[in-house]
Amino acid sequence: MKDALKIARKELLTYVREDRFWLMVFLPLVIMPLLINLPLLLMGHFLQQAQSRPQIVAIKGVSQEVQILLRQANFVVQSSPDPRKAVRERLAAVGLIYSEGRYTIFDQNSFLSLRLSAATEQTRQVLQRYKEQVLLERLQSRGLGLADLEPFTIETQKAASEREQSLGVLALIIPLMLVGLLISGGQSMALEATVGEKEKGTIEALLSAPVAPWKLLLGKGLAVLVATVFPATTSFIGVVLGSMFVRMGFSGQIQALPDDLEVQLGTLALEPADLAAIFLTSVLLAFFVVAAMLALGIFARTYREANIYFGPLDMLVMSPVLIFFVFDFIKVQDWFFVLPGLGVVVAMDAIVKGTSSPWQLGLTWVSTLAYGLLILYLAFRNFSREDVVFRN
Repeated sequence: MKDALKIARKELLTYVREDRFWLMVFLPLVIMPLLINLPLLLMGHFLQQAQSRPQIVAIKGVSQEVQILLRQANFVVQSSPDPRKAVRERLAAVGLIYSEGRYTIFDQNSFLSLRLSAATEQTRQVLQRYKEQVLLERLQSRGLGLADLEPFTIETQKAASEREQSLGVLALIIPLMLVGLLISGGQSMALEATVGEKEKGTIEALLSAPVAPWKLLLGKGLAVLVATVFPATTSFIGVVLGSMFVRMGFSGQIQALPDDLEVQLGTLALEPADLAAIFLTSVLLAFFVVAAMLALGIFARTYREANIYFGPLDMLVMSPVLIFFVFDFIKVQDWFFVLPGLGVVVAMDAIVKGTSSPWQLGLTWVSTLAYGLLILYLAFRNFSREDVVFRN
């Protein structure tokens, strides 16, 4: 075991001394949180600015009552022969036309955008208040009120658990991010530890040393396992800390967001036991992936050949992630947790949402460990065969 640890230490030192190691530290801790939170923060910033400064609304045929309400809503009202053209040329934030009993609002956002601009939403609210005001006057003239038109209210709520709703977009990001990084995180080191040794001609010196092949495989496997788990762990920490920092430091921008987008930012609501379950699941998936990479890496003759093998491997292992997006349309069965790759994705999703059971997690852990041991045996066979190690 001491020889295996020495080999692992040598591989890790080589890995740490490379410049890209610090990039792998910086990328998860800073870039990942920025990619997740920055778009929503920028949207909140622009919405906050839009709410604080007057917006120009180009009108045509609009009554004086509506114009007064628009000014009260901090709009600058400007008459225009063509409000649509004014909005398209960025001369106004929103356009409004009244003709034949219909108000038409022209939105500034691109036709590809699924969300209306803040000025458009504010204009809709003004028109809604005016509509209710006119309706109330007509009802009062007949001795009625608005309550007579609405005998009951309708409320729609998400059936998702409170934890899932509080996590917001993190409930989607955490499983996908961890699985993706665990698959790709240690590839470069696995290649360097196997086919890289072949190309540099150092594999012969290693095998001629008084070290058993299984110790050599164990040492390299431990090093690659650490290199695989490390970026996933730092990314998880970066996303969690980034979410907390955004909540504490940018409350104004968050409050300016629409309610549905504000919920998407999410907050960490995982118990220590859930974090431990996620970590164990990640380590087992990393073990499975590392065993496959070592088996293929030692079999390949060159980096190019190894990349040819790793490409389909990435696609094969990442394919279960695609099923993640249809979970809302299917009922997850217990046997899903046994499938290679898919079982880990399903288990992580269940852990994050708080719907997992010990039986289901046990199925994933035992099956992933079994798959990893099976592939590790194949890697050991490759390391023990001279016709494989020395093929060139």
